[in-house]
Amino acid sequence: MARYKTDHAQATREKILNAATQAFKEGGLDTVGIGPLMGKAGLTHGGFYAHFSSKDALVQETLTRSLRSTASTLLQAATNTAPYGLGGVVRQYVSRGHRDQVDAAGSCILPTLTPELTRHAPDIRQTFTATLLGMIDDLCALSHADTPEARRAEVLPVLCGMVGSVMLARAVTDRDLSDALLKTTRDHLISTLTPETPHE
Repeated sequence: MARYKTDHAQATREKILNAATQAFKEGGLDTVGIGPLMGKAGLTHGGFYAHFSSKDALVQETLTRSLRSTASTLLQAATNTAPYGLGGVVRQYVSRGHRDQVDAAGSCILPTLTPELTRHAPDIRQTFTATLLGMIDDLCALSHADTPEARRAEVLPVLCGMVGSVMLARAVTDRDLSDALLKTTRDHLISTLTPETPHE
């Protein structure tokens, strides 16, 4: 019985987190209330506090979970997408497919939710910062620059270019401009990456 309760509670928590991730992508962090969110998960409003102490706690866990999922997806792209490494990450991320899947389950939250975070409480921003730093470390491990400092210096503008280009490409109404934002940014970022050479 205890095992069933534990599994059931975890499954319910996952339902809430999945619903929150989708709802936040669709409507933003501020406009989604607990009641509608729980309804989206097929649960009652009152059950929320058995799993999360507050909406802020839910936001923090959703951000962490989503960014870790994105990092995992990017690491897979580094292995599976030519030109591989950071180049594969850029090619997978800065793409029409990613641009057009704003609310899809696997789409990154950075282009969608980052602008909102400047208005949120420090604890939420700290959680976001800590998780983003983990993603940056993952990307730095893919860099072939010679030193840790050089790898970080390479990765940070690549990450900013990736997120910014997708954000702008989604915002404009001119499809040709949107495509050009993606293609020129993608080509430029890939061209700036350090050639692949072994490093410690």
